Amino acid sequence: MSGNKKSVVCYYADEWIDADVELAFHTGGDSSSSSSSSRGANRINRGGTTIPLPQLFQPLYSTKESNTNTIDINNDGTLISTTTNNNNNRVSISKPPIHWTVPNFKVGYQDPITGQWFDEDGPRNGPPQNYWRQSADEREYNDDMSVVDAVLSSFDIESKVQHLEHRCSVRRPSLSRKMLGVWAPIMLGGDCMVYNDRPSDDGGMIEIPFLVEIRRSQGRRFGPKNHYGIFDLKLQSGEDLAVVTTNTNTNTGEGDDDDGSSMMISAKIKADEKNEPMDLGKVMGREEGGADADTAHPRLQFGGITYLSDYAMVQRRPDGAIDFFLRVDRNYLGATKEDKARYHLV
Repeated sequence: MSGNKKSVVCYYADEWIDADVELAFHTGGDSSSSSSSSRGANRINRGGTTIPLPQLFQPLYSTKESNTNTIDINNDGTLISTTTNNNNNRVSISKPPIHWTVPNFKVGYQDPITGQWFDEDGPRNGPPQNYWRQSADEREYNDDMSVVDAVLSSFDIESKVQHLEHRCSVRRPSLSRKMLGVWAPIMLGGDCMVYNDRPSDDGGMIEIPFLVEIRRSQGRRFGPKNHYGIFDLKLQSGEDLAVVTTNTNTNTGEGDDDDGSSMMISAKIKADEKNEPMDLGKVMGREEGGADADTAHPRLQFGGITYLSDYAMVQRRPDGAIDFFLRVDRNYLGATKEDKARYHLV
């Protein structure tokens, strides 16, 4: 890459579409690139008709030639590693794409001015089939992303989080399959972990100091196929889990080094329906406020989950402080073709 171009990955309606940046296409191993001069990442042109898109796709992660890392994720959704172009310990991510519950249907939306309905093929007569389910998916997504926006703006965080917690429908979140995957810690212990030194027009990317991966120690396991796809199997109480933090620092220690040179965590824990908070130690955080700031060496907790969805996870500390995590991997979208071949999911 050259100049100030960025590489992002966007996915929409089972196909890649260009945005107002240079795209890097990636589908489980084969890659190519394409550039676009089209203006407006919220529109798509089909047959001469320009169709406005709401929040139907979002870049998953990006790489830039300064200040950020490359996130490498396996086809099974697990984190491989992160690399860097300089010495700054930060990872750049973006909001995850919407998970449409009903697969392979055409997403529809209505122009608020003309009242005309559209889908990916252009204008249509009325809303599409399953529009009620699409609307519910969008509401859940927007509610979760409103907390991200609240954390980034440091405004109305507690009430936004409480709104999510009050509607949480997961009975045993510490055993839910949705807990598994790669997460970005947006807030830890009530402190924002996002770097605030990016320009306001930087494409909505979010920079954080590290990622957290929660995975089965014995490898991925899948549940039976249903009408909506194949997803990770629900956890059993007592099942072995690994919690690993990753950034540019390749050292792995106990998490309490005084100099912060190896404040990375690799913990082995047991899945527990009691959902009790467990302190995992210190990690290398964001040092913008100085080495003694609360954000410089935050403590990582596992458990105390009060809200869990495809996109977000909320934990409460014993003192009520908020941990907020944003999804990075794509496991919540269901097993891919590569997953089905690898794990013999026929």
